[in-house]
Amino acid sequence: MTSRYLKLKKSAPVRWVASVRIAVACLVWLFVLTFWGTVAQVSDGLYQAQEKFFHSWYFLQWGFLPLPGAQLTLWILFVNLAANAVFRFVYRWANVGILIIHLGLLSYFVGAFVTLHGVEESNLTLREGETANVAQAYHDWELAVWSPSDGDALEVTAFDVAGLKSGEVVTLTDPPLEFGVRLFFANAQAYTRGKPPQPNLLNVSGINDLSRLPLDSAPERNFPGGIFTVRLPDGSRHDVLLYGQESQPTPLAAGGKGYLLQIRRKRYELPITVTLKKFEMKKHPGTEIARSYRSYVQIEHQGIQRDAEIYMNHPYRFKDYTFYQASYAVDQRGEFRSTLAVVRNRGRLLPYISSLVTFAGLAVHFLVMAFRRRSR
Repeated sequence: MTSRYLKLKKSAPVRWVASVRIAVACLVWLFVLTFWGTVAQVSDGLYQAQEKFFHSWYFLQWGFLPLPGAQLTLWILFVNLAANAVFRFVYRWANVGILIIHLGLLSYFVGAFVTLHGVEESNLTLREGETANVAQAYHDWELAVWSPSDGDALEVTAFDVAGLKSGEVVTLTDPPLEFGVRLFFANAQAYTRGKPPQPNLLNVSGINDLSRLPLDSAPERNFPGGIFTVRLPDGSRHDVLLYGQESQPTPLAAGGKGYLLQIRRKRYELPITVTLKKFEMKKHPGTEIARSYRSYVQIEHQGIQRDAEIYMNHPYRFKDYTFYQASYAVDQRGEFRSTLAVVRNRGRLLPYISSLVTFAGLAVHFLVMAFRRRSR
């Protein structure tokens, strides 16, 4: 060991960063956040609770008290464990089990990082009797293009609209269309003015103007909109206004070929088909407040069907996908609509691998301790 390493190891900042007290404090606070966030799901909903307690660096409680979120807490704990492994750990064969334990714990954080930045979150809303195999994103948007068809199957081409800027050009190969971005707002307000500011602007709803709105803290309340110059295969150009709150696509035709354009929430095709057979909601006695609610669903994959129940803290898992009971709504006809949160986590096996590594480290450590006692 070099003198610089020994000097750094004994320095006050390193000893503070590698302190066991920090690790204990982080673990206790993570337990509090987990309990707090689980309880908050009942009143705030699944996504708001996740964003506030688990995905944030910090959050304001009571509007003025800043508290660390799970992301900041996990980074502090990761740095603490890494500092312990580098500066406090004594590297010798007798401690090989403890080293493996540390590697297992650090791999937990790698799994959490992959989950946070590589996960796909969407939702699936169904009425009783409805069937679907496509979920839509909660706050990610896309510009979708497809051709009118009499059949049920559609070939849709789409690209993400996040980060689009004026003057940018997006070129598609199938269909061979070119989108020139004249203006784009991540959150917009749409207007229908008596005298349109831009003539010959195509829009299915009669909207002819957009204005920018500040981004809402709740991502699902942001509705993007933009004006695009679309160049068709025959070389003709058309100015089209698209807005995220429109329920119908805007048609565009030239040379005997038709296209439908729409800004919509991003779609994810599921490997299974989900049918909502029944939705059940129980209320607190004497109130209209829901005490519990669950979805009875039928899952079909490659011709094989199975029944499942999805309710709070009881999700349904299929390969990389997990289905949670997120919320429900009652439409004007008094029919229930159940919303399932769909999470695709490609790093779902990492926590199991981390657990095996940690368990192996514990086993090796206890075996080494047993052999050392016997040798004495």
